[in-house]
Amino acid sequence: MIPENLGKLERVDLREVWRNEADDFTPWLATQRNLEDLGETLGMQIEFQAREEAVGPYAADILCRDIDDDSYVVIENQLEETNHDHLGKLLTYAAHFKASTVVWVAKAFTDQHRAAIDWLNETSAEGTQFFALEIEVWRIGESAYAPKFNIVAKPNNWTRGGRSTVASLTDTRRVQLEFWNGFNDHVSRFGQQVKLTGSPKAGRSMAAGGLGVPGFLLSAVASTHSETRGWNGQELRAELHINQGELSDQYLDLLKSQRTEIEREMGGELNWYSPEDANACRIYSRKDVNLYDPDARNEQYSWLVDQLERLRRVFEGRIQELEPAS
Repeated sequence: MIPENLGKLERVDLREVWRNEADDFTPWLATQRNLEDLGETLGMQIEFQAREEAVGPYAADILCRDIDDDSYVVIENQLEETNHDHLGKLLTYAAHFKASTVVWVAKAFTDQHRAAIDWLNETSAEGTQFFALEIEVWRIGESAYAPKFNIVAKPNNWTRGGRSTVASLTDTRRVQLEFWNGFNDHVSRFGQQVKLTGSPKAGRSMAAGGLGVPGFLLSAVASTHSETRGWNGQELRAELHINQGELSDQYLDLLKSQRTEIEREMGGELNWYSPEDANACRIYSRKDVNLYDPDARNEQYSWLVDQLERLRRVFEGRIQELEPAS
């Protein structure tokens, strides 16, 4: 049977969706939900830190954090074809924050600016990566607008699953990649409520799904730095990230008012982390481990799955009922 009345996919002018770059487009892109879409395109998990962050007389459009390694991600965006002004700002902000990831989002890239991003990737120090993304908007008839990011320039060795080939990894990164590959298999066999997002990669964390409200994310962490033993030990963490910009502290305080009941339901104490001058908070449980002991992996995987499922069970309903003052 041939379907009738099929719609036609039509491209929409960006100015029809966002009239002003600073007042409309940047605030839209800076929301955690849209940053998650951007991060999925880049194969990264990023969380919002600040918008229009001052750099001398200038202001960086969007500043984020790469959850894998706590490094800065700088995003410069524009609604028109790329120009030298935005390229200069991009490099200024990247240098100021010593960003590991630099992202330029625009309506279209000139050949010269695309070549500039390629050159930066070829000549920059290891650990620094530059991306050029063009944004499009599509719709069918009177349907909702559907934005889409397209990568037009990227690091030479970039893959969606991670930044480096296995052969180029340090011992620590290799162990983390092995750990997450095993954890991914373990979750597929034994996880009931854990929903991993993305592919395993050589980093300290792996996304474990949202909680039904944009800006609330679960994450599994395998860190080579322990709260109790410093760089002499390692730890696992099951984390709830609260990425609500200036309201993050309010959401944390509302949940913290139920701390006694929450920790009773979790079966142990939690860490309630709210860094000064940050726009994101974390609630997490932790466990000292030896990540370099392959014989301990199954026990470590089971602990992580158990804690992530407890976090989902304890917080999901509460988060959906939260109403901050602002």
